[in-house]
Amino acid sequence: MASTISESSGSSRTFSSAKADFDQKHLTAATTKCIVPVNGKARDAASIRDKQGKPSEEYYKWQFIYALINSGLFARDFVGVEVQFPKGNSALLRLDGAIFDSGDWLGHYNAYWKDRRSTDLEWLNDHLLAVIEFKKNDKEIEKVFTSQVKPAMREKEPADAYVLGVYYGADRLYLFQRRDGKYLRYDESKNQKSDESKVSDLSLHLPDPYGYLPDFEDLRKRVNRPASFDRSKRTIYDLDIITTIASVQIKTALSDVLRALDKVNLVDQRGYGIFLQAFALKVYDEKRNEKHPHRFLDFYVTDTEAGFHALSDAPIKGFIKRIHALRDEAAGEYQKIFATNVIEWRDPNDVRAVVAIAQAFQDYSFVLSSKSDLYQLVFYNFANSFKRDEAAQFLTPLPVIDFIVRLVNPRDGETVFDPCCGIADFLSLSFVHALSKPVGWKLDDANIYGVDLDKNMVSLATLNMLLNGDGEAKLFAKSDKGSILTKIADSSPPALVDLIPSEHARGQWEIWPDKTKLKKFDVVLTNPPFGEDRAYRVKTDADRQVIEMYETWHLTRQKADEKDAFGATHEREKKKPAAKGSDALDLGIVFLENAYRCVKEDGRFGIVLSNSIASINRWKRVRKWLMQRMRIVALFDLPANVFAETGVNTSIIIAYRPKPAALKRLNESGYSIFVRDIQRVGYEKRTSKRNVFFNPIYQIDETTFDIRVNEHGEPVLDEEFTETLAEFRLWALGQEKTLQDLFLKES
Repeated sequence: MASTISESSGSSRTFSSAKADFDQKHLTAATTKCIVPVNGKARDAASIRDKQGKPSEEYYKWQFIYALINSGLFARDFVGVEVQFPKGNSALLRLDGAIFDSGDWLGHYNAYWKDRRSTDLEWLNDHLLAVIEFKKNDKEIEKVFTSQVKPAMREKEPADAYVLGVYYGADRLYLFQRRDGKYLRYDESKNQKSDESKVSDLSLHLPDPYGYLPDFEDLRKRVNRPASFDRSKRTIYDLDIITTIASVQIKTALSDVLRALDKVNLVDQRGYGIFLQAFALKVYDEKRNEKHPHRFLDFYVTDTEAGFHALSDAPIKGFIKRIHALRDEAAGEYQKIFATNVIEWRDPNDVRAVVAIAQAFQDYSFVLSSKSDLYQLVFYNFANSFKRDEAAQFLTPLPVIDFIVRLVNPRDGETVFDPCCGIADFLSLSFVHALSKPVGWKLDDANIYGVDLDKNMVSLATLNMLLNGDGEAKLFAKSDKGSILTKIADSSPPALVDLIPSEHARGQWEIWPDKTKLKKFDVVLTNPPFGEDRAYRVKTDADRQVIEMYETWHLTRQKADEKDAFGATHEREKKKPAAKGSDALDLGIVFLENAYRCVKEDGRFGIVLSNSIASINRWKRVRKWLMQRMRIVALFDLPANVFAETGVNTSIIIAYRPKPAALKRLNESGYSIFVRDIQRVGYEKRTSKRNVFFNPIYQIDETTFDIRVNEHGEPVLDEEFTETLAEFRLWALGQEKTLQDLFLKES
């Protein structure tokens, strides 16, 4: 779909803010000023309430027109209401509203109805951009679409010409398009069968956010888009925006890529490397064009190039030369991603793989689209297709990440670290979340750090951060033990350094034989691997030396002797012979200690762990150990379906690390912990066309049975995160000043 401004992006005047302004001005008003011509004539006022004093259909008509104009989407003189067209046999087609591409429409309109000249009617048809229908409610949206919106869109000739159809009533917006003679939703993700969608496939239960309304330039570009175009002359703004990872188009594209790689036997680690490098070229190409609009996009493939038989064919030689030159340029900026040359340009299978990737993604903009959603889809469906070993990784659903980021609230140039960063969603969302803060309180992506044991994940993480920031994030790949063994040294530039078993036993990580000093962070956010099947297992002497550098390893070699819950009073333990325990430890506990030792004094962390770590008797000593070192701020239990791969019940632990004297006072006086059991998370796992994604679940109005919408026209997810976050902030106002400063302070 065309480029749009998010309603919640903070732009100076949005459709929703203009709409709210109209509502405020007409709280009790019975009439409103007519700000555009009515059937081609000026009118002073229109009645906007029914006999009972409630808003009528006219109210919503003028509310929409007011917001459309006062948000700057369209000029007043391009819009009219109650516009009539002849339909034949003296019948009339009455449009509730119409948008033209010129203010001259009014002269042609009145001239036609005065003199009935066909040239005026032809002009109106040629310059019609959009038709609008209004209703007081949308209870019969399918009927309204088929009987009113669709016939109105048919007025535009020829039959395959592009036209926008708008239906609006009672705060709910529906956008349609006629494209190549087919009547579809404007948001492609709602066309369940892509271009072949019938009325029943148009997701008519879902309204459109106001932010999806195109502005004049966007709409005019769509209307005037040629049937065929030269891909060599395009900019980023000529590409389509992807509104959601669930769109049929992007799922089909991803499925096509997997199928193409399968045909050439590249669904393996090497194929994954090819995909990552080709995807990086796509991102680099868009970013370059964004900075230098005169440089057209190079990441494309023509039909002639794609149909090659041999690498000696002239068209494919041109493709290879173009993409290879793009790669040489990108390698200078994306050094980590292109450290090795994965793509073998003399191998026809490698070239076919790159061609398939180019065909799948060349018409979509990843820079202008909903970035994190796309990366989650790429991760989920490519990483898990190519990685089939026990180290296969699992993503953290975006609603959970967003909730934790907003709770912990990183900002103000703080350093942020994820010790098992995966594709850097915690880091990326932290950066994006801070963009909404006042000047001087944003994050600097040069202060964002991550470590992962998979270099391909770090490549994706690098791309993720490149899309969202300036590419200055410090992301490191360390195979085998990852950040369990390897830490980030506080050096310039920051570098990786391994702990030394002979020096750092039982958590004594501050003692070094040289001048090495480990870097500490203001914020640590992570979702580490956890659970019995993903434990740290001692198989060699080297494994034992590594894990013995963790204090919690030694604690868990003994059996807890009493049942308790997190935060309960711990009685003095009786002396018992120490139990050896198994040679394994839940990785969640390992990373819990890792997070504690990486955070600064008065720093904080948010970590996702198995619910058992926060509750069962087995890990009692670990909980006591943590409370002696951290101020536990909040605990959240999540349902089993949050992480669809495991079905394990999970908890979120939020804590900060006070100075020793402050923690002693807190423990002596006692403190409050914010605890909630969250059941509704707003999504469910789905699979479609070989792609796994999280399908949203929306709130339903119990009286109308419609999906609820918010002030921006967006369907409201059936989740408890938003309400819980608000409750947490209210609770925090009654806590110690340090906690308030860390979690609430904005400026």
